[in-house]
Amino acid sequence: MVSAQTEKNPKNYSMTAKDIHKYFGGVKALEGATVAITKNKLISLIGPNGSGKTTLFNVITCWLSKTDPREAEEAEETEESFRGNIMNWLSKKFGSNGKEELEEIGSVMFEDLKIDGLSTHEAALTGMMRTFQTTRNWPKLTVLENLLVAPHRQTGESFLNLFFRRGKIKKEERENTLKALEILEFLEITHIRDQLGEELSGGQLKLLALGRLLMTAPRLILLDEPMAGVNPTLGNKIMDKILELKVDSTIFLIEHNMDVVFNYSDEIFVMARGKIIAQGTPNEIETNREVIEAYLGADY
Repeated sequence: MVSAQTEKNPKNYSMTAKDIHKYFGGVKALEGATVAITKNKLISLIGPNGSGKTTLFNVITCWLSKTDPREAEEAEETEESFRGNIMNWLSKKFGSNGKEELEEIGSVMFEDLKIDGLSTHEAALTGMMRTFQTTRNWPKLTVLENLLVAPHRQTGESFLNLFFRRGKIKKEERENTLKALEILEFLEITHIRDQLGEELSGGQLKLLALGRLLMTAPRLILLDEPMAGVNPTLGNKIMDKILELKVDSTIFLIEHNMDVVFNYSDEIFVMARGKIIAQGTPNEIETNREVIEAYLGADY
């Protein structure tokens, strides 16, 4: 198991991702993307399709590992030389040929933890959780059951605890049930608590995904297009609920609905071609020439 490293992170930032690169063969999805997410704010990430937004989310949450651009360049340069590849590998592995270890490029910090290099589930256990463009709920479980399976490190997950810690398991189950009912009430979906996940509408699935996330009490919430496929009335309701979460959590949001972005965001980051090309308040972004060109072209 990889351990997160403790380092110094500015106190007003919940998360920082600095100089992040991600290559898929010859496709450079991220080229030095950098974001700093202020605590207890709603921060939006926008950009044209293919600009690298979801890829950045995937690296931040450890679904993808970042790329060291120097290694990618070396791989291209020595592609036709088997001996060259072996010598490069030996040099990095054992420090041979007098080569010094190069300083790492790119890092992701969540609060005071350097988390890039963790597995996906290890990153989730730090207090950072996310949703996806396509909701990932349990279709054969009820809404309430979906919430009850979400909390981390439940005592009943251990086989031996089923025999030796039954009292604690029952107490924990009661507490989780009460918490789940409170979340259902907060999201105003108590009336569907006994419906199966496969029976829900698109908007209800979005609310259920948000409810499952809240069961883990995250300090940083990453939302990937929460308004996709949701009608405007329900979308506004979801965003109002998300705004209320800023009291205890920080929200980092990818969204294509510009009305949502400009009406609800405290700050906006704009991506294009794998880089952050602008950041600022909604008013600053709305009049930024580089942003307008990225969306509409230089002739606009």
